[in-house]
Amino acid sequence: MKTLKEIAVGQTVTVKRLHGEGPVKRRIMDMGITKGVSVYVRKVAPLGDPVEVTVRGYELSLRLSEAEKIEISDIETVDKSKQKSKKLKRTAHPGLGENGKYHIKKDEHPLADDVCLTYALVGNQNCGKTTLFNQLTGSNQHVGNFPGVTVDRKDGAIKGYENTRVTDLPGIYSMSPYSSEEIVSRNFVLNEKPKAIINIIDATNIERNLYLTMQLLEMNTPMVVALNMMDEVTNNHGFIDVNQMEQLLGVPVVPISAVKNEGVDELVRHAIHIAKYQERPEQIDYCDENERGGAVHRCIHSICYLIEDHAKAADIPLRFAASKVIEGDALIIEQLKLEQNEKEMIEHIVVQMEKESGLDRSAAMADMRFSFIEKVCELTVVKPKESKERVRSEKIDRILTGKYTALPCFIGIMLCVFYLTFNVIGAFLQDLLQAGIDVLSANVSGWMQQMQVNEALQSLIVNGIFAGVGSVLSFLPIIVTLFFFLSLMEDSGYIARVAFFMDKLLRKIGLSGRSIVPMLIGFGCTVPAVM
Repeated sequence: MKTLKEIAVGQTVTVKRLHGEGPVKRRIMDMGITKGVSVYVRKVAPLGDPVEVTVRGYELSLRLSEAEKIEISDIETVDKSKQKSKKLKRTAHPGLGENGKYHIKKDEHPLADDVCLTYALVGNQNCGKTTLFNQLTGSNQHVGNFPGVTVDRKDGAIKGYENTRVTDLPGIYSMSPYSSEEIVSRNFVLNEKPKAIINIIDATNIERNLYLTMQLLEMNTPMVVALNMMDEVTNNHGFIDVNQMEQLLGVPVVPISAVKNEGVDELVRHAIHIAKYQERPEQIDYCDENERGGAVHRCIHSICYLIEDHAKAADIPLRFAASKVIEGDALIIEQLKLEQNEKEMIEHIVVQMEKESGLDRSAAMADMRFSFIEKVCELTVVKPKESKERVRSEKIDRILTGKYTALPCFIGIMLCVFYLTFNVIGAFLQDLLQAGIDVLSANVSGWMQQMQVNEALQSLIVNGIFAGVGSVLSFLPIIVTLFFFLSLMEDSGYIARVAFFMDKLLRKIGLSGRSIVPMLIGFGCTVPAVM
């Protein structure tokens, strides 16, 4: 058996089968690696682990322990420069900032004017949720290019609409939560039942992002899709037929650029409308009855009929509940309170589906979703060409993440940062601040002696406040300087690259590559590092 772990850089393989069980396997499938998909090996970390691959048009990092679970076939070397881009007939659609037209009005149920319109801002990690949240609410939450910046929910009202509340949720790849941050997002959507969902999508990685969209549509909650980073798509000769995508998804789709605040006003108008009038997604059967002999189609609809009363009693959307029951989601199954005979019937139906489709239950559901996504993208998306910035970044990566140059470059950069922090800039500012404190302390001490202030009070102020607190404050320039350099490294994307090639080394002490961030922050101050 040949696995992805054994494949060299520059080779393209076809996934034959996924081995293993549990959340790791489910996460791999949620990221788009399913039976029959092509995987291109782009890069291997300097220490040999992890490996970076291209799947369904986007980059993904896999640890060797995960790559070992992916059985492959049809190894070939592909020249990406000779790959042809497709052409689509371009249909007229409002541009950024203009009004869209797509709404499903047949099921409208207007809410009372005094009802607070609540929104869940949901999307993948690093797709621009927090940037959009800041534009919607006027907030100033931290924005970074490292996935997982948002670790908790944040609330705010839409500017100009007081009776609204938008909740910025941590990034989530699917409604099958893998991490604690993803559990926060799933529980909010499921349990707190917002009046509408704003699903933000990275238009440059649309295939991966639409996987979550498919699951959100099953929730039967009013939803608007925000295609973020559309300026990057169009500037690099890409194209998305938004009109056609609206028809296929059954919800309004708005092209935006959150960074430039383009299209956000239009998005707000759509969001207010669908929440006010409770315009739910158009009911579309995403499982094709002709796909894999209709096995998945029959399985989903059979279980829908079987659990309909339980889903209604538990207040869980029927289609979403059926999908999760098939995947074996223990939390949803518990909430449905199924009888033992019903569980046995469901198991028989699922086993029959696995037999007919040749896939296990989780793989079959992931394959069904990605099959629909591929059809949507085939009809609506022309992938953008590589930008000049991307080409330049890849050239720099050959050095910064190269096999023999990554670690020396990292050590050199950090030595430079520490030298400037502790010996040059930080030291100069520290001496300047300390001198200011000393001058102020001497002046205050002299004034108190002239005024014949009590000696105990003088000692408290001079020795306690100026000497004690001042000595602590003198470290502030060091901390500020170090944090300034670290922010430059994060904003440039270098920290994310460090996390990539340091993952194997840090896992030897029970940490992930992302732990390099708090470790570096800890050199300045341990408190924010721990938090």
